[in-house]
Amino acid sequence: KKRTTNKMNKILSLTVLTVFVALPNSNVWCLSTTKISSRREALVQAVGNVITPALLATVSGTFAPISPAYAAANYQEGPEGLQYLVTKEPSSVDAPAPTRGQKIQTSYTLYLNGFPDDTPTSKKLDSTKKPILGNQPFKFRAGVKQVIRAWDLTLMDMKEGEARRIIVPSELGYGDKGVGPIPGKATLYFEMELTKVELPLEELTTDAQIWISEHPI
Repeated sequence: KKRTTNKMNKILSLTVLTVFVALPNSNVWCLSTTKISSRREALVQAVGNVITPALLATVSGTFAPISPAYAAANYQEGPEGLQYLVTKEPSSVDAPAPTRGQKIQTSYTLYLNGFPDDTPTSKKLDSTKKPILGNQPFKFRAGVKQVIRAWDLTLMDMKEGEARRIIVPSELGYGDKGVGPIPGKATLYFEMELTKVELPLEELTTDAQIWISEHPI
C-alpha cells in the first residue's frame, strides 16, 4: 500500500493539478477533433480518476482572505469577486480573443498567500516555467469548464499576448475542500498570460455546439 501511494505521489508531482481538475463529466469534447497529444494531457486525464483523500497533501501556513491592500493597488473588480491587474497589453490592437471551445495556450505561475513582491509569506506552488525545459504553455479549450471557473472568466476577457495578475477567491477555485497541495478555502494568486489563440478556428462537432449552448459560462 505504501509503495502504491509513493507511486501515485510521483505521478501527481509530474502533473499540473492547479487548473485542470474541473473537467466536465461529459465526453463531448472527445467528440471534437481533439486527441490527447502530450504526456501532460494524458496524466491530467488519468489523475482525475485516481485522486483519493489518502493522496491529498496539505500545505502548512495561514491562508488569509484577500487583503484590502490588493484592492487599492490598481486591481480591477472582475466578475464574481475576481480581482485582476493587467501587467502586459495584448500583442497588437487586432490581437485575437478566444471564443468558447477554441484551443488556446496559457502560461502561468500560481502562488498561495500572495504574490512574492507583496509578501514574504508567498509560496510558489506551480508554474509552466520549468528550470530546464523553459516555458511549457498549458493547452486547453477556452470557456468550456476544462479549467477552474476563474480561468474561464478571465481568459474569455483577454486577448493574445495579454498578461494579468488575478486574485481568485476560493469559490472560483477549489472551494471548501481544496485539491492536492491546495487547501480548502484558499485564495489563489495567478500570474498568467494568454500566449496563443490557435487559428484558424476549429469547426466544432454538433454535440460540442449543443453543449456550449446549454452550458453558459
